[in-house]
Amino acid sequence: PISELGFAGLGVGAGMNGIRPVVEFMTFNFALLPIDQIINSAAKTLAMSNGQFGCPIVFRGPSGSAGQLGAQHSQSFENWYANVPGLKVISPSNPYDAKGLLKSAIRDDDPVIFMESEQMYGDPGMIPEDEYIIEIGKADVKREGTDVTIVSFNKMMKVALAAADELAKDGINAEVIDLRTIRPLDYQTIA
Repeated sequence: PISELGFAGLGVGAGMNGIRPVVEFMTFNFALLPIDQIINSAAKTLAMSNGQFGCPIVFRGPSGSAGQLGAQHSQSFENWYANVPGLKVISPSNPYDAKGLLKSAIRDDDPVIFMESEQMYGDPGMIPEDEYIIEIGKADVKREGTDVTIVSFNKMMKVALAAADELAKDGINAEVIDLRTIRPLDYQTIA
């Protein structure tokens, strides 16, 4: 049987003991069950141990709406987790970034929430077989512009880029920034 509270708790215990587990939720809606393990255990371990040990763990899975799954399976939780001290929150917009950011998340010494869009799982994209990582906390300028800046992340990047194309038809040069990481936020790039 699926027991999110159980396997998240096991993952947190493993992380506290130096293993780097990746706990995968079928959907982040189910992460409401183990949210106590995520917030009150994984995120606070480093502070509560006075820096003596942490909890390197990745919680990953889809967040946001998906096809025909209704209200209980279509919630976006990025903002919830981004407001929890001790957590890092990643939400990639394409396959290339997903691979590089997931590799960084697994190597990170802090707990990381890795939220994907289920609607984007079938999106094509070039992914090199060679090893690469993408720095956590570094936004990506997807389109240079001088008149206005559009900032987004995850599947809404498609909408942001389409909006920039529409603005260009009216002579407005829009910059488009993909946050990639919700926490920490790259204030240098978006400022």
